[in-house]
Amino acid sequence: MKKPLITLALIAALNLMISFSIRAQVNRPPDPPTPQQAYEQLLSVRCFAFGGVGYAGVTSEGEKAYRAIAGSTNAVALFSAALTNGNAQAKLYALCGIRQFAPRTFNAHAKSLLIANPQVETMSGCIVSHEFVTNVVARIASGSYDVYIKKLKR
Repeated sequence: MKKPLITLALIAALNLMISFSIRAQVNRPPDPPTPQQAYEQLLSVRCFAFGGVGYAGVTSEGEKAYRAIAGSTNAVALFSAALTNGNAQAKLYALCGIRQFAPRTFNAHAKSLLIANPQVETMSGCIVSHEFVTNVVARIASGSYDVYIKKLKR
């Protein structure tokens, strides 16, 4: 009579341990991207946004990628590469990085994007806008996004 009870108790304890183990894995946040992965994500980001966006006020994918690159030891190289290889929104994030880490080169880096002056999708809170790059670059140059960017420490 004791053996079936002990066996049943062991099975119950094992089931409990497995369910806690699975639950802990499911609730674990994903690992942050490596700088190279963040760079790849940044190249085709759909929208330029800093600060909470959408109804839930979440951090945009572009800002997440920006932060991962900015926290790396080769941030200037990755941001410079994004200026060459990225879409217009990615180039705006790259200009923010250049302004933060190599401010003397900001104007030279911005020149070709300003000349092309494509329209980009931006987001502020819940508001999605389409605006010309010249307007966004002017805000970057004036420090409008510094409140989000300067939080980063390397």
